[in-house]
Amino acid sequence: MKIKQIYDFLDSVAPFSSACEWDNCGLIIGDINAEVKKIFVALDVTEGVLKEAADFGAELVITHHPIMFSPVKKIPADSIIYKAVQSGMTFIASHTCLDVADGGVNDSLAEKTGIENVVKTDDEFLKIGTVEKTTAKEFAKTVKNALGGAVSMTLPEKTVEKVAFCSGSGGDLVSLAREYGADALLTGEAKHHEYLLSKDCGISLIVAGHYETENIICKKIADLIKEKFKDEIEVACSAQKPPVNYI
Repeated sequence: MKIKQIYDFLDSVAPFSSACEWDNCGLIIGDINAEVKKIFVALDVTEGVLKEAADFGAELVITHHPIMFSPVKKIPADSIIYKAVQSGMTFIASHTCLDVADGGVNDSLAEKTGIENVVKTDDEFLKIGTVEKTTAKEFAKTVKNALGGAVSMTLPEKTVEKVAFCSGSGGDLVSLAREYGADALLTGEAKHHEYLLSKDCGISLIVAGHYETENIICKKIADLIKEKFKDEIEVACSAQKPPVNYI
């Protein structure tokens, strides 16, 4: 089997053409016409992931975050890009196109945290759904149990039924979430002023970690590939832990 067949399948699931202009999706490093028998899936390309993939014997590494976003002027021998090239593996990234795709990262976040009746908004990254009436604090506990990591929030006692959500970095969507009548916004990371704004807007901002709100897509991608290509391909997911530690 050629890597091009995997590339085309990923493109059918989450078209690379739907990625943001600033993004860098699709084939990043390697030979799209190379043979592939083993695929490794991870959130990021790190030294740990490179080792895992090499130990697995992967010819192809699929990540959510691309190994590079912008033009690179220098590639020293100790850089992750150099090491990726030296590995001889091919690297494909499915980033913002997978965030917004039906069944993609955002929808996976909803499934994992119990958000139902999901609808799209005019912003491609923000979706809205409902949960059984609860408080922001109790919903945050549900999120923590589902995703792990550490969860922070504002307005813990606020009644929550309508939840806006955006995996990864969506703290800047507070005002828009409020415009859609959401009681809470669930996302992966937010800035200080966005926490303050959420209190002023009267919407609970629930922040569950960039890694935690996105890493959930890796197993789904692996499962989709297994289902599509069955015994033709071996697929494994990274066992790397989140980069942030808490005390």
